[in-house]
Amino acid sequence: MKNQLLPFSLIWLPFGKKNKYHLLSDKFNGSLPWFIWGSELEQFKENNSFSLREEYLLKGILYGMSPDAFKVGVTYNEEDFLIILEKLRVGFKSHDMEEMICGVAYSIKTINGVSPCLSILRTGMHLLPNSSEIKSDYIMSLWEKACEDDNASVYEEILELIPKIDLTITNNFVKECVCYYGFCSLFLLKHNTKLKQDTDKYIEQYITGVITIDIIKSKIAELLNNSDKEFTPKDLKVHDD
Repeated sequence: MKNQLLPFSLIWLPFGKKNKYHLLSDKFNGSLPWFIWGSELEQFKENNSFSLREEYLLKGILYGMSPDAFKVGVTYNEEDFLIILEKLRVGFKSHDMEEMICGVAYSIKTINGVSPCLSILRTGMHLLPNSSEIKSDYIMSLWEKACEDDNASVYEEILELIPKIDLTITNNFVKECVCYYGFCSLFLLKHNTKLKQDTDKYIEQYITGVITIDIIKSKIAELLNNSDKEFTPKDLKVHDD
């Protein structure tokens, strides 16, 4: 049974000469985003205060930089955020920025749900556009989002991303899931002649000789043998949240 997801809020606070924080330079002048939930969010609602923990700042920056975050009236410099993120990476002992971003996204997904997780990963793709691991995690999370809210735009986004992923550097299960969800995306989009041609090409490039995991092979066979059947993303999902 899944844990109940907790609501969250992004709070922007101004910092500068009169309001300092230990990770900021003396010259910093702008706003910092804090991602809070649970008891901290309840406390904020009651008395307009919360703890300035580094975890909240880390999650706040990665969520706050995403295009989904509310930023009206907020001023910040991305370079300042990158400096802070590097200090946080060292403090949290992450191997590199990629590992830290994927870890934060997973943490937020388990506590607050897949939507803010996707926002974190979008920030990650902006900061590290060549990261295949972030793109792969994003596709897996997109499929979870499709299970909640089936939308053709999800399938189109998955298909656009897959050619940009270096599948040789992702672990085998993730690689096969990514390729499989691309195949499912083609299948769930409207059927027409061009799609049939695209599907054949996709199978040749991403399925044949790539898929080895039995459950994925059986799902693909089920799709190919039941082309007229109505499938949902939940029917086709093969990974755990």
